[in-house]
Amino acid sequence: MIKKVRLFWSYQVDKTERWLEEMALQGWHLIGFNLWNRVFTFKRGEKKDLTYRIQYGKYIELSPTLLKNGWNAVAAEGKWMFLSNEQPNITLYPVRDAMIKRNRLHAYLFSLIAIFLLSVHIPIYLISFALVNTSILPDGLWTILPLFIVDVLLAAFAIYVFRSYRSFEVREMDASIHPIKKGEKMRKIKLGWMYHLEETKEWLERMAEEGYELEKVKAALFTFRRKEANMIKYECAFEFKVQPSFFSTHKELGWQLKFSSNISLLNYSIWAMPYDNDAEVPQFTYDKSEKRESMKRAFKMNIGMSIYLIAILSFSLYTNTQIMDESFINWSFSGFIRPVLCLLLVLWCVKCMQIFLGHRKNMRRMR
Repeated sequence: MIKKVRLFWSYQVDKTERWLEEMALQGWHLIGFNLWNRVFTFKRGEKKDLTYRIQYGKYIELSPTLLKNGWNAVAAEGKWMFLSNEQPNITLYPVRDAMIKRNRLHAYLFSLIAIFLLSVHIPIYLISFALVNTSILPDGLWTILPLFIVDVLLAAFAIYVFRSYRSFEVREMDASIHPIKKGEKMRKIKLGWMYHLEETKEWLERMAEEGYELEKVKAALFTFRRKEANMIKYECAFEFKVQPSFFSTHKELGWQLKFSSNISLLNYSIWAMPYDNDAEVPQFTYDKSEKRESMKRAFKMNIGMSIYLIAILSFSLYTNTQIMDESFINWSFSGFIRPVLCLLLVLWCVKCMQIFLGHRKNMRRMR
């Protein structure tokens, strides 16, 4: 027997499975693992081409269907179970919804902790740089070096966990973007498109009629490919929380994913489906009540975000005008920032009104 340590295997599930398969090809088969010290135990045996799948769940057990399809449990501890399969052509794989939720929770939790600590500690670092080699901080930056190292390590670990989770989620939920490789590229910027989903959808459909098919979206940058003018039905969707089967279900119905947010909470996505001129126009959902609920979800998110930003800008403007004893405009940072805050406040008030009026218009069209 041999033992090997793999510290962060639960965040790199795919790589861990491939590693176990490589070990099996060398004749080393997994017989156990320890959750606390991250040690995997292998036993020497016949060289085999195995497929491994790692499972996670509160009450995890092998279903009869999986057993019939060749899956066997080789090791289990706590909420984790390792399965192997010797069949060359596997048609049924275990679902891993619970693992996605677990890794999602860890990714968001570590990210929030890192963001909170950095937001608290960055002012300390800035003050320390200003006071270095003074009587207040005579030892220089060595005093805060341990804290800085901890913050860097925590931030790096949070990024590692989030990126690992996101890549795993994209594969498991089939959230990959539909590729387009041919055609001349054209890029357009559309600011604030997430606040006007119906208008964005109609704009994309007009672009398709002009011969430009959407390839991908990065923030506000839309990349199109020059094609023959055709009919494409687009849908811009918003979900408070994406279910694991959301992407695969719509792809099975023929929809092509063009964009998805990097997080599955408060998720925005853009879908497309080409159709013939004489064919029925496809719909993302044929239930009008479901469509209205989807529009209401997007409206609540957008109007809530707008009100939040207006409140933050209003508070910042109040702080800079009422608390600070100086003229509204002067040659200082505060004198520069106040007009900027006023401009942003007006713009977001206008945007908030546009969101409200646009939602009312879209809801009337749905009647």
